Amino acid sequence: MDSGLFLKTITLRNFATFENQDIKFHPNFNGIIGETGSGKSLILDAFQLLLGARSDKKLIRKDTECAIVEGVFKVNNSNIRKFFDQEGFPIDEDNEVVIKRILYQNGKSKAFLNHMNCPLSSLTNFSKTFVDLVGQFENQKLGNAEYQLYLVDQFANNVKSLQGYQKIFEEYQKLIQDSLVLELQISEKQQREDYLKFQLKELQGLSPSVEREEELIALKSRLLNKEEHSKVLSDIQDAVCNGDSNALDHLKYIEKTLNNAHGLFESKFIEDFSNLISSFEDFAYEVSRKEVSADEEFQLDTILEELDRYQKLKRKFNIGTAELSNLKKQFEDELSGLEKLEAQLTTLKKKLSSFEDQLYTLANELHENRRRESAKMSKLITNGLDQLNMAGASFKIDIRKTQTLTKNGLTSLSFMAETNPGEGFYKIKDIASGGELSRILLCLRQIVAAEDSISIFFFDEIDTGIGGETAQMIAKALKKVSQKSQVLAITHLAQIAKAVDEIIFVDKKSFESENNVRTISFVENKKGDARERVINQLAGL
Repeated sequence: MDSGLFLKTITLRNFATFENQDIKFHPNFNGIIGETGSGKSLILDAFQLLLGARSDKKLIRKDTECAIVEGVFKVNNSNIRKFFDQEGFPIDEDNEVVIKRILYQNGKSKAFLNHMNCPLSSLTNFSKTFVDLVGQFENQKLGNAEYQLYLVDQFANNVKSLQGYQKIFEEYQKLIQDSLVLELQISEKQQREDYLKFQLKELQGLSPSVEREEELIALKSRLLNKEEHSKVLSDIQDAVCNGDSNALDHLKYIEKTLNNAHGLFESKFIEDFSNLISSFEDFAYEVSRKEVSADEEFQLDTILEELDRYQKLKRKFNIGTAELSNLKKQFEDELSGLEKLEAQLTTLKKKLSSFEDQLYTLANELHENRRRESAKMSKLITNGLDQLNMAGASFKIDIRKTQTLTKNGLTSLSFMAETNPGEGFYKIKDIASGGELSRILLCLRQIVAAEDSISIFFFDEIDTGIGGETAQMIAKALKKVSQKSQVLAITHLAQIAKAVDEIIFVDKKSFESENNVRTISFVENKKGDARERVINQLAGL
């Protein structure tokens, strides 16, 4: 099998009628078989939980606290490993992806991907990329225009070209948003300029700085204590040099006495004392010169006014002094930027025009390739439907060129079918039955499987309402799909069961204990004679 990933096992614990069950799957074609009500659809429910479906406490087995569903997927492809690395859930060396869901009776649930807690979005990203559910409700996906375009691009080998286009389109969209912002700013330019100039007038008049505010606070403190400063200075001057009994006079008297007391002290000691007096005289001179400025009262009013402006601005903008300076620079830069808006918009529009030219060129190339390949694809699907016993049915892709660029280019298309010759073509979602949609999707899968990222297909009762030769044709088609991707199919037909690589037989039994009857579903992988007996039973033999 060429599939990069396949489901290896599903483990069910206390899941509905399953008590304790391990289900093993073949890498290629698996047929899930059993009587109505045996539990086949529960396997689909479990699989959907692994793919991120919402939990339902009704699936928890009666009288148990929780249900556990665990799936193990084998990986054979480096690109798939890279996908999980980018998602943040790297694969271990055993090359296995492990998904676990735990459902609780209180309605809560937990999800684990590669043994780590994960959001359900991670599981849905995985399922959208690598898994396709094909059933009565999932077939509605085929009617989605974006999904149809995706299939055409897969067939036309447009994936890389589309990715290149979308990368430029994303940048183009961002440029459009930037231009809208610029245009809005220009429309509000005059009002904003007036506001900025008004705010800057206050800020620039002050030129705020932490150092200046600290200096003002210090000056304020000194000036407010002027009287005390004057008294202290006078006392110091009296004590040092001006008073009747000052320190300088006492020191000079001592020096004189020392000089007259011959031999009492060493000459070195007397010399040191004389140097001390010399230094003290310098100190006394500086003290005697010191005085309180005469205009300090006038300065105090100026200082208090400037400090008051600091407080008002800090309250106004609700920031500290340090941020006032930054805000001033911010306003100045914005004002300067407003003067350049028109030039910026002109440059941006030139860039937009260049991007638009590139996008139209690429989008036209994509559209032309889609148009050519759609015609080929339509013929192949029409032939495939004939082989699936939809004789006379025709398929075509209605493709049109739009005028407006989108993330997918300039293409609008719709899958059309004529299921009855001569009755006209209609959109497949409006005319085809569930069985017909399944067969159309089967044809598509055979055609685009080589380029598709889908690794696992789960077909839910694709054989509803068919039999005989049609069943054989569908079996062959499923077999062909299973050569590229793993196929899981819930079926009631012997023709399909005969084509599968692994028959997964689902059955249930009732047990009575302590006057209580309980039902348990179980699974067996049928091989050899047991496999033939199951197929014969389906065939009514």
